[in-house]
Amino acid sequence: MKSGRDTVFALRRSDGIRVYRNHCPHQGVPLEYRKDRFLSGDGQRILCYAHGAHFEADTGLCTDGPCRGMSLASLPLVIEDGWLYLALAPDSPLLR
Repeated sequence: MKSGRDTVFALRRSDGIRVYRNHCPHQGVPLEYRKDRFLSGDGQRILCYAHGAHFEADTGLCTDGPCRGMSLASLPLVIEDGWLYLALAPDSPLLR
C-alpha cells in the first residue's frame, strides 16, 4: 500500500460495518471531496464528488450517475475483540 493514500473506507450502518475500496468504478478516482467525506448530507448515500455518482451505502450499488448499475468493491472483513481487520492478503490487488 502506498503511503499517504486512503485506499479503503469503512461505514458503520445499523446492521453492521461495510468496507469499500475508495475507487469510483467510472474512472477509478477516489470518491471523497475532502478527507473522510464520503456520504451525502443525509448520510444515506456514498457520493463520488468527481462525477456525481450516487451509491447505496448498504450495498455499494450505483443508483445515479455515469456508472449506474456498477458497484463499489466491497471488501471482506473480520471483527475480533472490537478490532476490524480486512480479510485480505496485504498484497491484494483490491488494496491498490
